[in-house]
Amino acid sequence: MRTLLRFIQKYSSLFLFLLLEIIAISFMIRGSHYQHSKLVGLNRQVTGYIYSRVDGAREYFSLREENLRLAEENADLRNKLDRIVQKTDSALVFSELHDSIRYFFVPARIVHNSVYKQYNYITLDKGKKQGVFRDMGVISDRGLVGIVLESSASFSTVIPVINRDFRLSAKIQTNDYAGILHWDGSSPRYAMLAEIPFHVELSKGDTIMTSGFSSIFPEGIRIGRIESFSLEKGNFYDIRVELFTDFQHLFHVNVIRNYRQEEQRNLENRTR
Repeated sequence: MRTLLRFIQKYSSLFLFLLLEIIAISFMIRGSHYQHSKLVGLNRQVTGYIYSRVDGAREYFSLREENLRLAEENADLRNKLDRIVQKTDSALVFSELHDSIRYFFVPARIVHNSVYKQYNYITLDKGKKQGVFRDMGVISDRGLVGIVLESSASFSTVIPVINRDFRLSAKIQTNDYAGILHWDGSSPRYAMLAEIPFHVELSKGDTIMTSGFSSIFPEGIRIGRIESFSLEKGNFYDIRVELFTDFQHLFHVNVIRNYRQEEQRNLENRTR
């Protein structure tokens, strides 16, 4: 208490000056409409600035929840779109509703991701409890990501495009010629497309997408664009593909569940 009294006594002149200033400003504002409007405008400007900063900070800290919500919404929209597309297929007109739904999309968040190794892997926060199993396709909002390698109860690992063991049938959008997509380990931004014959007409910028020649991915998933090509190895092009998916800034994905995958594989195995 004594310390407080000493503090007040020491700065009493300053406190008195501030009090008189406040009283003087108050009289001045009350006596002048112009000064009053200016102060109100300044007050609004200051409070607006503070509110915008506070709201920006609140928005920043809620980005994680917002991203999760958007990922779930995207997956739901993909599921609805797939139902619409399948219903319009004339071969499925007389099928039951559950038979017409071929693909289901499960939103997932990446909890671990390696980019600069020769054999990169991704870990997702969804597993068998959420319907994620081995050999399911994984995509992002920009395009192809990889294939589920293994899954536990609540997690799963993915072999991405940027893994030396990755192989997938892919085609050129402009002419439907299909080849094998693989990664040469040089950069996480590029992959290679092989087995495209020399007589095929190519152009830089042509879009590369999934061919649909597997039970993992539907046809038409975007992969990347042709960055360059050459004929250094005989009768087939060496095609360098710039990937649409940026693996260094990848946080949310969708896992593709093909309800007819097992049926297709069983038939192919019996045929072999």
